[in-house]
Amino acid sequence: MSRVFLNGVPAPVYFNDGDSFTVLGGPLEGSKARLAGFNTLESFGPVHRWGTWTAQELYVASKKATLNARRGVWHCHSELNRDGYGRILWTCPDLIIDQIRKGLAHAMTVTEEPAPQPQLDAMYAAQAERRGIWAHGIPEFILTSTHSNDEGYPGATYNRLVSTRTGASRKWLHKDNYKDCQEICHETGSCMVHVHFSKRYGQQRAACLDH
Repeated sequence: MSRVFLNGVPAPVYFNDGDSFTVLGGPLEGSKARLAGFNTLESFGPVHRWGTWTAQELYVASKKATLNARRGVWHCHSELNRDGYGRILWTCPDLIIDQIRKGLAHAMTVTEEPAPQPQLDAMYAAQAERRGIWAHGIPEFILTSTHSNDEGYPGATYNRLVSTRTGASRKWLHKDNYKDCQEICHETGSCMVHVHFSKRYGQQRAACLDH
């Protein structure tokens, strides 16, 4: 259990991974949070790969980001808006910089606008020192999510790419159908194993995630 100040009010939380948590007490008890301004690698299994990293090595990096978040005391603010999964969107400036500066996360926006300069400066410093996820290569983009065309998402199907220079997101539009455990690679060198959300946890967990 960790301590986070939510709009100035201290609350116990549990970090599910390095960029999301569940509130365990106080007025917002039971709510889930998605943290804006940065992104840590997926921690449900060894799914990321680029440079000379193996997927297992970057999986370890994702777990380090979770531990780093759990060990600190952070300050977050929000207008209590929610994302498409019902999670409250929070911004935690001290956690953002700490995770990025240690090379445990990268700057990220969900639009084509660049990330704020403090996040970028922290990321550039981590990259220059080859900290954390930058130790064995810096691709032009990081593939952060994949969606199969047959999963029925509204609008055009896309995979999300995030620039390692600006933190801005780019939609990789496609009409491909993916199988669970299929590795998807972008031409710029970043790869991610596709696993449908329903197969990431529990008894239905895909076999490739147990490696």
